[in-house]
Amino acid sequence: MRKALPLLLLPLLLAAVPALAQQQAQYSQYMNNNYILNPATTGVEDYIDVKASYRTQWTGLEGAPKTYYLSASSSLGKWRTTGKRTLRDRRRPFHAIGGLIYNDQTGPTSRKGAYLSYAYNLVLRPNLRMALGVSAGMQQFAVDGQQLQFFDPTTVAASDASRVLDGTIGIWVYSSDFYVGVSGAQLLGNKLDFSYGPTSVAPGEGNSLKRHYFATAGVRVPLNEEWSLVPSVLVKAVNPAPLSLDINAKLKYQDLLWGGVSWRAFDSFVAMVGLNYEQFTVGYSYDAGLSELADYHGGSHEVLVGLRLKKKAQVVCTNRFW
Repeated sequence: MRKALPLLLLPLLLAAVPALAQQQAQYSQYMNNNYILNPATTGVEDYIDVKASYRTQWTGLEGAPKTYYLSASSSLGKWRTTGKRTLRDRRRPFHAIGGLIYNDQTGPTSRKGAYLSYAYNLVLRPNLRMALGVSAGMQQFAVDGQQLQFFDPTTVAASDASRVLDGTIGIWVYSSDFYVGVSGAQLLGNKLDFSYGPTSVAPGEGNSLKRHYFATAGVRVPLNEEWSLVPSVLVKAVNPAPLSLDINAKLKYQDLLWGGVSWRAFDSFVAMVGLNYEQFTVGYSYDAGLSELADYHGGSHEVLVGLRLKKKAQVVCTNRFW
């Protein structure tokens, strides 16, 4: 019975992985790249925006999540960076495209994804815009049997992967002073095409992807000519879990340096710092856990780097380095 115990628990463990309330990776610096949550932010900056991130969660805990992503987005056309723009040009809508790839590894399970996004950006007023966005791509869930450990060292678990199509939609309203957006991810709710049995991986009813909903907002509060405060909030909803709330505040100096704090309700306290110099951006955050799990790990680290590729010498950025 002792040798059989891991095999009896294994189906429950792996079945729970895709059914967890929070299936998508956790990020602390999403406010520096809202594109990873909302495809409507595709191309809202007036440059080609490239960002990459690495996050290691719950350091010191074996099999803890590690997440990588690379994103890029840009508006189409050159009229936004044209020096001589007419009033009609300022009110003209524009199109934008982007892409995102990521890898999220947690112990023997992994989740990879690749997406393309499109956004249609309407100019409501010279300093107020609304964007509608959609992204489509594919997710892959995989189980690496070689990473599973058993009481009986001769036991070998099977490995397999399941690929499903996925889609996200979003709305984004923004200016140089505020932003607000809502989005829904994993809206197709597809099911994985395998289930884990006691001795092998075999076709089955699988587990469905849970729909995730995000609502976020932020505002810029100028303190003087050099300093500004940017409070923001994020609400996440995933059935059947309760709502998740993040409250953030960034203090910025001349759109160059910034420091911030974040409180993820009843889960963690986050400290952040970053630098924005010419076309380069870098940010670092540390999560100190507040839950009972905090006694077993050393917190979470996240690094974000960005590159802003100019289309022309003149750059007009409505968001002004949020």
